[in-house]
Amino acid sequence: MGLESLRKTKASRVLGIDCSTKSLAYAIFEDGKPIRCGEVFFEGADLYERLADAHLKIPAMVEAGILKADYICFESAYLGPNPKVGLSLAYVYGAVMGGLMDARMKVVTVGPITWQSYIGNPNLKKVEKDQLKLANPGKSASWYQNAGREMRKQRTLAFSRQFFAVESGSDNVGDAIAIAWYAVKNLVR
Repeated sequence: MGLESLRKTKASRVLGIDCSTKSLAYAIFEDGKPIRCGEVFFEGADLYERLADAHLKIPAMVEAGILKADYICFESAYLGPNPKVGLSLAYVYGAVMGGLMDARMKVVTVGPITWQSYIGNPNLKKVEKDQLKLANPGKSASWYQNAGREMRKQRTLAFSRQFFAVESGSDNVGDAIAIAWYAVKNLVR
């Protein structure tokens, strides 16, 4: 379901989700207030064992009422340049969404840059990139890219700590909180 079809939907409980091949981070807001967040790790030696674990854990959490909401705002997958990573993410997203959809919750996806920009954390500007290079001369292009990514992760965590004590420092949980906040402010009336 697209953003437009859910724009300003009446909902009291919103679930924000950030999913990876190894975990599902979530945040729940009810009537615009934060009530719960956390991260579930998928156990297993390989992708398929983790898929089987997700297949068990997600429905159990829905059944327990933990992952229940009027609708879910799911971060859309960033596939990047590696098709293998994209395929692995697709498998995990399918397993997770299947477990959530059995509860008949509406799902909406939001692109990473959309919610990141909304919380005031857009891509680094040229001046920020230049300052990073001045403060750390002689590093490789990938080093600067990773340092910029880490800066943005810390900004999202700082934003998310306004709502929850993200004690673990999990940037995944921080992302889920920001995704849920985006949904609450843009999609709920």
